[in-house]
Amino acid sequence: MKTLLVIDDSTPQGDHAAKFALIIAQALEANIIIANACKAVRNAQKESVLVAGRQHHELPGRYDAEITESLVKLNSHHDGFKPEITEVDISAFNEVQLAEFSNKEQIWMIVKGMADHSPETLSQMHININVLLNRVRCPLLMVPLHWPLKQIERLVYIADLRYCRIQFVRFLAELAKPWNAIVSIANLSAKGLPEMCETYAGSVFKEEICNNVKYDQLVLNNIKEKDLDKAVDVMINGLHNDVLVMVNHRFHFKEIVGTYITEDLPDHITVPLLIFPY
Repeated sequence: MKTLLVIDDSTPQGDHAAKFALIIAQALEANIIIANACKAVRNAQKESVLVAGRQHHELPGRYDAEITESLVKLNSHHDGFKPEITEVDISAFNEVQLAEFSNKEQIWMIVKGMADHSPETLSQMHININVLLNRVRCPLLMVPLHWPLKQIERLVYIADLRYCRIQFVRFLAELAKPWNAIVSIANLSAKGLPEMCETYAGSVFKEEICNNVKYDQLVLNNIKEKDLDKAVDVMINGLHNDVLVMVNHRFHFKEIVGTYITEDLPDHITVPLLIFPY
């Protein structure tokens, strides 16, 4: 059975991402592990507050929702499949240990909330996302705080079609299948390679992708736009994709996402971003 690992960093975006993970897990009939990244800090703060004679919820500048309890409650009201929800303390883990845990547990996907620019969304978690992505075997789904929770209807995978990875498309087809969502391949030629004409791109898509991935909602978008910001804007706002998909450090990743992934996504990426390890 598939398992989603949800990072609980005691922030609003962590809670938001966990709720999206629950929607996915219920649809995929997968289980959830809540990875509590701030348990030790939270417990220490609770003790210091009690000593001071104040209520815990009065602590300033923190988001203190118990994500596991919240998901369990939401899950109990669901009519369909109810995922098993467990919790593990990763507050003492570094990136290597977290990756080792993910790989050992054969995690299908890691889910993490992404901040906006407000003080209350600052995370107490000190895991370097870039280092983690270099060590895990599963993709990481990063969910912006203000993205409205919904079922997935469209996903777009940005790649050079000549180097598109079949196993990644199969993963996306599995993710999309419960909602019969559309999975599109946005063909953007890699640097130094000539553009693919429509006929050639269509032939490669049919023979190499469609014939090897049995999913009838696969489509191809042969992108000619040279301005990558405009291309991404069309994918998100013009074609209304719910999830943007890329491979770490491949196919215009640096130009679209940036050299390093921080606690918030670039302003032009307003939907969840799914990144596969290279």
